[in-house]
Amino acid sequence: MEDGLTLIPDSSGDTPTRPPQLRPGAGTPGHRPQGETDTDVFGPSLSAAFLNCGIDRMQRGEAAASISDFDEAIRIDPTLARAWCLRGYARAMERDWQQAASDLLRSMEIGLTPQHEDSARLRLWVVQARLGDAAGASRSLREWFARRNTPTPAPWILRIANYLTGALPEHVFLDALRSQTTAGVEGRTCEAWYFVGEKRLSMGDTEGARGAFQKAVSCRAQGVSAWISARTALAGLQS
Repeated sequence: MEDGLTLIPDSSGDTPTRPPQLRPGAGTPGHRPQGETDTDVFGPSLSAAFLNCGIDRMQRGEAAASISDFDEAIRIDPTLARAWCLRGYARAMERDWQQAASDLLRSMEIGLTPQHEDSARLRLWVVQARLGDAAGASRSLREWFARRNTPTPAPWILRIANYLTGALPEHVFLDALRSQTTAGVEGRTCEAWYFVGEKRLSMGDTEGARGAFQKAVSCRAQGVSAWISARTALAGLQS
């Protein structure tokens, strides 16, 4: 699927639902060597913990709260590309399109895994389209997948990209869902309707977009980022 907001490994003992606490430095309990700080000793672990907290809050639909966690993860480790990327997702959910674009582009500059960048590129299309440049967004997406070959992109991701850029008609894109019998079909159906909603919105079809977002939200796919995005997009249209 496009992006299931997977938690990253963390050996600190912090959990996504319990915000990480700063702990004293190594050595004698309660003692920190002179000049040493908590983030010096536990920086990588803390950044992962804050990232996971942000992911957990995103899964609950708490976009604003998740942004503060991603802020902290980035403060501790500015090279944590995944935190920049997901803060971009969260800012898009808050309809802060300019900052969402900035975060997504920054995550790509730092370096995401190819699979995560594929997903981020799809979200960047959404953000750029919301900013009024759907044509430029499509051009950038085509260029990315034209040079992206190792490892081979997932067929489902390519299908979404082809739909967004106009290479695949909407009815053909949606027809593929009817033949799906594999695990995760609810998640893919949700993703499909979410991107249909964004594509229709970019074309000025507000009512068609509303219907697509409603279909995405009706899926049992609450752990998929597209479900959260569809719900917030629908709320934005209703307001």
